[in-house]
Amino acid sequence: MIRNCKKLQQSFNILISKLRYDMNMAECRWKCFRCNLTFKDENIADMHKKISKHSITKVKPIAA
Repeated sequence: MIRNCKKLQQSFNILISKLRYDMNMAECRWKCFRCNLTFKDENIADMHKKISKHSITKVKPIAA
């Protein structure tokens, strides 16, 4: 029984670490400082870059 608990705990820890990684990746944004626009989707940011000829910067919000 202790063995099963350890396996379950290990699996749970792996799941939590993967969720943290995915959540952190989701926090990344792309910003056009010239237009003061922020994009959640990199594809949309690329379209803006092509249309407007503005540079786009990848930004990560600061966690308080």
